[in-house]
Order: sequence, then structure tokens, then C-alpha cells
Amino acid sequence: MVKSCRKKHISAIFFLLVINLTFFSAENYPHITELVSRNPVFKQYNQEVEQNYKNLARGKPVLFSVYTYTCTKDDTIITLSARCNIPQETIATLNHIPSADSVIAGKTLFLPTVTGLFITKSPSTTLEHILSKKNFDYDSTLCYSINGDSFYFLPDCRFESTERAFFLDTSLISPLPQGILTSSYGMRISPITGVEQFHNGVDLAAPVGTAVSAARAGVVRLTGNDRVYGNYIIIKHDNNTESLYGHLSAILVKKGQTVEKGAVIGKVGTTGLSTGPHLHFEIRMDGKSQTPPAYLFFNKE
Repeated sequence: MVKSCRKKHISAIFFLLVINLTFFSAENYPHITELVSRNPVFKQYNQEVEQNYKNLARGKPVLFSVYTYTCTKDDTIITLSARCNIPQETIATLNHIPSADSVIAGKTLFLPTVTGLFITKSPSTTLEHILSKKNFDYDSTLCYSINGDSFYFLPDCRFESTERAFFLDTSLISPLPQGILTSSYGMRISPITGVEQFHNGVDLAAPVGTAVSAARAGVVRLTGNDRVYGNYIIIKHDNNTESLYGHLSAILVKKGQTVEKGAVIGKVGTTGLSTGPHLHFEIRMDGKSQTPPAYLFFNKE
């Protein structure tokens, strides 16, 4: 359900927005099945977006509507924004999307017809906490409850430089920030066989049960148990990149599950061929192992 929860000091330009949202229920959201011009609902959506841009430019009232759309496997926040002619930040802030590389495939998103920022009243991500500190007049700002989430709406507002930097950050994070780097990528003497061989990842020592996080947003491609890796997880990311997490004591995700960057996916263990509790971490591109960025690992043995 979408409703207005503050009407104090609303400028005349957004009067129609208030009226429309007040009586707009969740079950009546127009649903877009395809983002193609021949789709009548998408065509209607585009017409409303275009008209609202014209009205904003002319200082006329805008008519705010919300549509829904279920993303395909090929959709990203960037391509969705381009197809809908609505800024990434408008779609992202309404749908709690924390970064430009967040996986949206399979998710049903809300698509507003007016550009702006939605500031949630219950921030949970880093970006949302940053946005919650924006300096604006709470008493004169529209506030809406959209399917149980309360937002302040800043019409025709865009990300500032710091906010945009956080949103566009598609870099990797360490899956184990407090882990100790005990074995690097490349040739080494195997601690198991004593023979020199190539090490496809890095080993990070940490106590059994330490939380392991996804290094980047993606979809869990595989989980299982292997003689060498023990309990392992493979996450598929954009650009034919994957990350592998091995020797886990616990796997907390399932195949096909979407995970955000930093989400806890498992726990450190010593399963498989292991000399002690640690995480084996790999980055693969097109199926071939890559050197993980050095900035991920601050602690060395």
C-alpha cells in the first residue's frame, strides 16, 4: 500500500502526487511484464514519465504513480534505469538496492514515474545511513509508506558525490577482514604434500566459526563438499567472474540464492585437505583463477 503520511507545507507542484498516492493500494499496482514499446503497460509508464519531466520543467503539478516489474536474468540497475528513463538512484533508493552491482534478477521492483530520492526512515545499508544524514526540512518533506516501508521523498533530487561513490563501488571486499594471510596466490610448497605446486587462491587463517562474507554481490552457483576444498561455495558475479570459498565448517546459503556484497554466507572451518582452520578464497574469470587484489588482505602472518 502506498499512502501519504505527511502533508504539511507541501508545495502546489506536488499536490496531485499526494492525492494519487493516498488512494493507491498495493494490489492495484500496474505490472509491467516486458520493457518493450509494444507492451501497453510499459508504454503507459513511459508516457507518464515523459509527461512528468515536462511538468517539472514547466513548474506544473506532477502525477506520481508506482508500477511493478519482475527483473529478468539480464537486467541490471543500469539497464533498467536506461529503459525506464528514471535515474538509477530513484529506483535504487525506493527498492533498497545498495549498489550498482547488486543482483536484481528475479526480483519484483517498484518503478516510480517521478525522479527523486527515497530516504528510508529505517536505514540498514551503508548508503541508506549516508542518505539519512542529508540536510533537508523534515517538516516540509513528503513522507510515504510503501508496502510497510516509510520514506521521505525528495523530488527531482540526485545523488551527491559521496553518495554516488558508494553506490557505484563495484570493487571486491575481503571475505574475512580479520583473517591472517598465511598463503598467497601462486607457486608454493604444499603444506599437505610437501611438493611445490600452484596455489589457485589465498588462505586466510581465522578461528572455526568466524563469519565468511560474500566478496561481491552475486548468485550462488554451487555449494557442496569436495575432497580438497571440503565444504565450499561458488558465487557467480557479473563479467564472467566467480569467487570460491573453501574449507567451511558451515554453509549458510543455497544454490540459486542471491547474495549482496558483505552478506554472511558461511563459517570458517577446516574441512577437506586442511592443516588448520582457515578460509581458502579464489577469484576466477572465465573459469581461470586470478590473483586476488592485494588491498583485500591487510594482515599477514
